[in-house]
Amino acid sequence: MFKLGRFLFVRLGIILTLAGGVGGLTSTLAQAKTSKADQVKAAYMIDAKSGQAVYTQNADEKLPIASLSKLMTLYLVEKAVQSGQLKWTDQVPIAKNVRKMAESSTLSTMPMAAKDRFTVRQLFAATLVGSSNSSAIALGEAVSGSNQAFIAKMNQQARQWHLAATFVSASGLDNTDLTTYHLDLPKTSATAQNLVSAKAITTIAQHLVTEFPDIVTISNQSAVKIHKYRVPTSVLILKGQRYYDARVKVDGLKTGYTDQAGGCLVATYKQNGRRMIATTLGSKWKFTANNNLRWRLKQQEVYHQVAPQTRRYRVPGTKTTLTLVASGQTHAWENKQSPLQATPVSAIKIQRNRPNYLAAQTTVMRLRLTDPLSGTTQTIAYRTPTAVSLAGPLQWATSTVTPQRLNIQLAFAD
Repeated sequence: MFKLGRFLFVRLGIILTLAGGVGGLTSTLAQAKTSKADQVKAAYMIDAKSGQAVYTQNADEKLPIASLSKLMTLYLVEKAVQSGQLKWTDQVPIAKNVRKMAESSTLSTMPMAAKDRFTVRQLFAATLVGSSNSSAIALGEAVSGSNQAFIAKMNQQARQWHLAATFVSASGLDNTDLTTYHLDLPKTSATAQNLVSAKAITTIAQHLVTEFPDIVTISNQSAVKIHKYRVPTSVLILKGQRYYDARVKVDGLKTGYTDQAGGCLVATYKQNGRRMIATTLGSKWKFTANNNLRWRLKQQEVYHQVAPQTRRYRVPGTKTTLTLVASGQTHAWENKQSPLQATPVSAIKIQRNRPNYLAAQTTVMRLRLTDPLSGTTQTIAYRTPTAVSLAGPLQWATSTVTPQRLNIQLAFAD
């Protein structure tokens, strides 16, 4: 990660810029002219399992996200099924105003005739694959009993995860559309809409794909057949779709668009065998911008071992060298051109007037890995595998030894 000021964040030698407000700032590092295809309001990319952010651009600002909001709706439906509150085969009551919305030529991707009955599973697929607004609202009402109660549940979940997110809609539509169908929340403005940061919606997607990995199987479809309706995917970067990029194959997840939000996309895919999530908000060409971001990652980032699993460590202030074992993940994403900087930091205090004994699993040293592009750090603890006493006279513990900076390449030689 690397950031330039408030408006421009760069990593991977990438050429994404913030759209609007700053006249199209460009990166001098990119050494390439930025096109409108790469303009976005915010972006965020993470490793879904570790949570490591490999790209961030204006990621904490709350912005309109349109139908990406449905990812929170789908997560809460999954939790309701998991808890036994709902079953996938349950028929979902469809309110009249929700069926009426399904008749809209601009707001609907799947009709809901009065005679049609829909299960939780069918509405879930229509919401995820086809971005059906009526399906999302109906599912929310099935979970919480009313549209208003479900939106409260969405906001409660956002607070529990400490997200920069405010929801007024289960579908992502704003009040300019919801008011027509009496689905706007009381005491909200005529133009109120969901406002969620790129980091927050990526976190929601992360919970979905890690807690419920089968969702990728559902999202990776060109269309779903529900009754007589064929509901096509809105994710046009899947295999076989118009904007598919074979260099960085995608198997889901969700798109969004309104005039206020612009083009929004959360894509999930695998890189170096790792499940990744890439989010772009407010783009002019949402598929191209997201494809370009993922392609730069593949070119310039590598997931590999960044610290040794075991290492020899001279305890500062003593003549004792210990063999320590890493506690936690020793693999991470690293920029090929700007590798992580590793610095050992002592984690124990040498006692001057009594013997120094270390119990098993005592953290003796922490290896601080600093990203030179962003200044962000991650830490790996190194512990004693067994109990040990520090050898030599006690006065050794009173001498001053300045900790030396670790050469990460030499560390692997042990």
